Amino acid sequence: MNAPSPSALPPHLRLFSELLDHVRHGAVQETPQDFEIPVEYYTDPEWFERERRELFRGYPIIVGHAAMLRKPGEHFTHDALGAPILVAKGRDGKIRAFYNVCRHRGVRLVDEEDVQRRSSFVCPYHHWRYGLDGALQHAPLSDELFKGIDLSCRGLRPIPCVVRRGFIWVQLDGLPDDAEPDVATHLDTIDSDFQAFGMEEQHFYRRSITTRKANWKLIVDAFQDGYHVVRLHQKTVGPFFIDGGALQERAGLNMRAAVARKELLQLIEDGLDTAPDSWRPRHHTSFAHFIFPNTVMVFHPDYTSQLGLFPTSAGETVVIHQCFIPSEPKTDKERKHWERAFSMVEDGVFHAEDYYVCESTQRGLHSGANKTHLVGAMETGVAMFREILRDVMGPLPGDRR
Repeated sequence: MNAPSPSALPPHLRLFSELLDHVRHGAVQETPQDFEIPVEYYTDPEWFERERRELFRGYPIIVGHAAMLRKPGEHFTHDALGAPILVAKGRDGKIRAFYNVCRHRGVRLVDEEDVQRRSSFVCPYHHWRYGLDGALQHAPLSDELFKGIDLSCRGLRPIPCVVRRGFIWVQLDGLPDDAEPDVATHLDTIDSDFQAFGMEEQHFYRRSITTRKANWKLIVDAFQDGYHVVRLHQKTVGPFFIDGGALQERAGLNMRAAVARKELLQLIEDGLDTAPDSWRPRHHTSFAHFIFPNTVMVFHPDYTSQLGLFPTSAGETVVIHQCFIPSEPKTDKERKHWERAFSMVEDGVFHAEDYYVCESTQRGLHSGANKTHLVGAMETGVAMFREILRDVMGPLPGDRR
């Protein structure tokens, strides 16, 4: 049986097909040349401020998923972008984002981080009330206190927001308040991956918010590095993977990565590697995508982790991990299964292993032991990410060395 032409395959299956070929021949993906990254790329405070201003405000950013807001009135807050954001589902079923700020004296309207449900938003200071669509519904004694002032234009200030492939995206700068971010163009071919993986139909399971003492780019690097998988994760998920079995590629400003699981060897041994009908991409591989500028998507065999990286300084990052599963658990057995799965990846893999080495690296950056970090074969994604930032921002720290 002949393998299909790679050009005829959807993007994620084309990469899967290429990964099959690499595993058959025992090859590894290599960087095009020796590559070193100056340490100030991770430590320069002035550069960090430019990143936060140009990247985290000027591009679409995931702040949640439509599955979090199932009923009108459900809402959540999001502060990690450096702006107080309120995301709510209206009576018309539309999801909108606003600044979580009263238009009278600027008081915060909602404090809770978790999803809550209200019929309106009332400022605790003077009880100005806003509808789920952001419109000002009532200002006490307005006729007496605000004579001659048109309060109809004092609704909550909207933030450009759109739901695409299930995810809720906002963009703080660069668009009119009533515009929708062009996420389809931003995602490039990753858009079709989200569709293929059924991200619109997922059930929101859990969200965790944690602060780690590491530069945000170190965390991106960790998830685009096939070299560490069987080593760092030797006590958790490492034994499930093939050493050296990883491929990365660019998709616009994003990256698509596939890491071969040992089930892929069985597919080859059974002679089914050239039969696409027998391919089960999320069973035979784990995909780890990077969505510019700050999102890591890990497509596990039966659930999905979405990591949002929100830096507060050059050496500190707030990480929001949102976990999505195929459907809402119906039994105690199902609930216990997903609890174990979430705990294993959140506590055992991410915190104890990935974030741990990122924090350890951050401490070493300031020691003077290294002027650069060496990037070799199987670390293609690390070099690729730096090239993406150079394409967007021009010369990077250390380029003029």
